[in-house]
Amino acid sequence: MPAYQPTSATSRYQSTRNKALSLFAERGFSRVSMRELANYLGIQPGSIYNHIESKEALLFELIEELYEQLLHGAGQVQRHATTPSERLHGMLDAHLRLHESMGAHFRLAEYDSHCLNSEQQAQVNALRARYQQHLVDSVERVTGKPVGNNHRAALSGIVALLNQLPAWVEAPQLSAPARLGVFRDMALSALQAALRAPLD
Repeated sequence: MPAYQPTSATSRYQSTRNKALSLFAERGFSRVSMRELANYLGIQPGSIYNHIESKEALLFELIEELYEQLLHGAGQVQRHATTPSERLHGMLDAHLRLHESMGAHFRLAEYDSHCLNSEQQAQVNALRARYQQHLVDSVERVTGKPVGNNHRAALSGIVALLNQLPAWVEAPQLSAPARLGVFRDMALSALQAALRAPLD
């Protein structure tokens, strides 16, 4: 069977998405009007709806893509990790590494998801809850104890921390592996403080 080859229409749409993503991340989604978006994309304002359904639909698609990638990474770790500690560390590493290729997606997910309509927000929240459950399961395997409601709320905050941490901390003097190690240690420290339990 021949390898899949994207059509020219698909390639154009991907290019449109990538350009819109850059603009939204740079300016903030709510600050970009449809006319500004059209100009940035090199499209006549009157024909932009021939290229995208709406600004909100595009935002939802980008945030949905992020959580699908996070869930995929968590599933990969779950299948290949051999110990509870390795699973937890691997999940944190996979999350933090994703910033290298999807940093702009993270920014939209944390700062602009409130711009989605209620149905879209519900779908994003469901994806985030599924991802958070992977973290809950990993923590429970390490501690050997069930995670209660209060600690679940704390873990929701840890997901937000993981989504934002690389954008907060600048360490250009460190190599990529060293930066990842710093971020992982910070996330583990936050987890230990929130759960009051060792996670080594």
